[in-house]
Formats: sequence, C-alpha cells, structure tokens
Amino acid sequence: MSNKARNADLEKTILEYSDFLFRICFLILKNEQDVGDVIQETFIQYMKKHPEFNNEEHKKAWLIKVAQNKCKDFLRFHKKHSCIPLDEVEDLLVDLRDATPTHKAQLEEIWELDYKLRSVVILYYVEGYSIKETANMLSISESACKKRLERARKKLKEMF
Repeated sequence: MSNKARNADLEKTILEYSDFLFRICFLILKNEQDVGDVIQETFIQYMKKHPEFNNEEHKKAWLIKVAQNKCKDFLRFHKKHSCIPLDEVEDLLVDLRDATPTHKAQLEEIWELDYKLRSVVILYYVEGYSIKETANMLSISESACKKRLERARKKLKEMF
C-alpha cells in the first residue's frame, strides 16, 4: 500500500470511527481530554502497525480492543502515579504518629522530600501502614523502609 493510500485509509478510518471510539472511551475514562488522548494514541497505533483486516467488522473490533487497552493503561498509569494537591492532603496529615505538622510550610517541606522518602513517610505516618505493609507496597525490604524513614526524619529535622 502506498503512502497516499495509507493516508487516505487513515483519514477515512478516523472520520468513520472517532465518534464511536469517543463514546466507548468516555464511558471508561469519564473525562473528555483523557478520551481525546486515548483516541489519538489508538489511531497512532493503527497508523504505525498498518494491520490487515478481513472486513470492516474485524477493523472495528481491532480499534475497540486497542482503545479499551489504551484506556486501561491510562487508568493504571494514573492510579500508580496519582498526585494529590497539597491543600487536599493538609487535613489528612493531622494524625501523624510521631510528629504533627500543622503549618503549611511544614507540609510543603514534606512534599519537597525526594519521592522515595516522601512515599514511605506518607504510607507510614499518614496512611498508618506498618513498616512491613509499607515495604510490601513499595516492593522494598523492611530494612530499606526503616532506613528511608530514618533518612526522611533526619531531613525533616534539618528542614524544620
């Protein structure tokens, strides 16, 4: 297939299936901007792979499957890399075990910690998980978890 034919096929496919894929992805993601990103990635994959189809139903099924997988990947990524604004976390941090930072400046210091240190502080102090549970969630040893907590406390003492 020539480039001109591929471009024409891509354009036809986008025009024909964009609205349909939008509805499917919107039901999964519930966010218009995220849906746009997923649909774009779906068509990029279509463009790169140049799959051969038996018929239009096969093509439609392929596009649906790819779009659904892209939605799942998107949700999985954002679940693992979620970020909560500092203002929303402020109330949660009142229940810390060893220290109770109540001032925004102190919270910002915690937020400024390296990710590895911040993650153990949040899981252990904020969420109340044990050392063992925190280590399991982060896929590190218990001794590494304890060491990170020790380093985080030391850094926080220096900052405060």
